[in-house]
Amino acid sequence: MSTRNLIMVVDRKYSSKYPEGFAIHPDLVNKYSCVNMYMHHDGYPEWQGVQIANWLLAGNNGCKDGSRLASKLVHDMYYDSCYLFPDAENVDHEYRYIIWSGDKDKIHVSCWNMYSNKIVFVLKPEKIISKYMEDMEYTDFANGETRNGPLYSTEDIAKYNTVRANAQKIIDILTHED
Repeated sequence: MSTRNLIMVVDRKYSSKYPEGFAIHPDLVNKYSCVNMYMHHDGYPEWQGVQIANWLLAGNNGCKDGSRLASKLVHDMYYDSCYLFPDAENVDHEYRYIIWSGDKDKIHVSCWNMYSNKIVFVLKPEKIISKYMEDMEYTDFANGETRNGPLYSTEDIAKYNTVRANAQKIIDILTHED
């Protein structure tokens, strides 16, 4: 069974007009999200919450610019059962995470259970890890690992170049006019 989830990146300024702050219902800020990234598996806080927190703490992932943060999120978190949607409406998922961008030193993540319509947490990445991390093999973002792994290895590129060179030789032989 899959625990479907969706990750959004929203600038923190859009929460400031609500008394609930980062705990506001995600539907109130859907239109401001830089990305709506649907993840088909393991959306519960002990996995996806910790994955997001680990990712935010690795390298420059906690940047201030939400669009840059969103594009890096897609690059690093993508796997085969991941989809991007223009908005979060009509996407069936249990958990919705919002990464609140706009101040790299004050990044917060909120998590809503959309089925129970309740806030699960609003925490900084360090607190997510201390509260939810379990004995699982999380992605090691800090050491350059991504969910999808490297796109092309040096070995893959060398094989491609060899095949391409051989194909060109065949084309040259077949098209060579005496």
